[in-house]
Amino acid sequence: MKLYHASPIKNLKILEPQRTISNDKYIGDFVFATRHKKLALMYMLPKGFPLLMNIKSSEPYVVLCGNVQDILKKDTGGALYELSTESFHRTPQTALSNYEMVSKESISPLNETDYESVTRTLDKEGIAIYIVDSNTFDKLILNPKQDSIVQTLDRYFP
Repeated sequence: MKLYHASPIKNLKILEPQRTISNDKYIGDFVFATRHKKLALMYMLPKGFPLLMNIKSSEPYVVLCGNVQDILKKDTGGALYELSTESFHRTPQTALSNYEMVSKESISPLNETDYESVTRTLDKEGIAIYIVDSNTFDKLILNPKQDSIVQTLDRYFP
């Protein structure tokens, strides 16, 4: 089995463990990876925009809070890294144990695939993209009807 790690940063030769905060608490320094390629690709999205992700939905999706122009300005693509499972173990974030694994060691990627645009890549991979304002985003957070509400939003097509 291979694992995936994605980043908006291309050409990383070594993935270094990063300080990790979960629920406002330091939980350690980790490299994160997942066996779900689509989930990994979502992590290439530009930083600085609140984000919701769902790969469990019948159609995986991301919801970004911001405006299209600002998001596209920061969409410089990214890289998907394939990793060996060798040093990875269960995440300390038990709620995410079906989706992520962690390593406390530095990792050399086995392979790298570069992408010019994250939004175009997600669309091509069958991941729906929704770009909403802060009021709409706030209504979605922790809403038990989030999936059905998202389906009523206007989908962004790059």
